[in-house]
Amino acid sequence: MRPELEEVKLLEEYVQERLTEDQQQNTSIRLLWDKVWQHKLIAQKTAYKALRLAGRQQLRSELESIHSRLFG
Repeated sequence: MRPELEEVKLLEEYVQERLTEDQQQNTSIRLLWDKVWQHKLIAQKTAYKALRLAGRQQLRSELESIHSRLFG
């Protein structure tokens, strides 16, 4: 796997707390001193937040459509 994708995967697992204790600690330490990684983590968290919001909006739209069909 490409190094960029490995970083994305590692940060994803870090955010979701799916790393081993050593991996979690090493990633936390790297995030303390590596500004680029800090920005990557912020970007990844922002992307997750946007995806959740888009999913909620789509669900809301679908529910409104169902409600409209059922109750006119």
